[in-house]
Amino acid sequence: MLTLTTEERAWLEAYRSALEERFPGQVERLIIYGSKARGDAGLDSDLDVLMLIRAGDWRLKKALSLVGYDLAVGTDVVPSIQVYTFAEWSRLEARQSVFREAIEREGVSVR
Repeated sequence: MLTLTTEERAWLEAYRSALEERFPGQVERLIIYGSKARGDAGLDSDLDVLMLIRAGDWRLKKALSLVGYDLAVGTDVVPSIQVYTFAEWSRLEARQSVFREAIEREGVSVR
């Protein structure tokens, strides 16, 4: 059950559009997880976003994240953005990461 405010929905749409415009074909999945995905968010809850990309280094990951943080300036949206490559995400699966399992279980794909 995804519980986003109107402002968070607007931010998410702007973020998806900006990512596609500035980094076409890079983003494979965007997943909302945490309290917003579970439906138990409070007034002060942040917006947990996990992004999966095909490949890239820390510079690309930082650039992808900064787009979202820049879009949040001047709003009440407080994003927390994590970026993983498919290879990194697969390694977490192989290690039976509790973090990855929770996201796969409760996360809501929005792209």
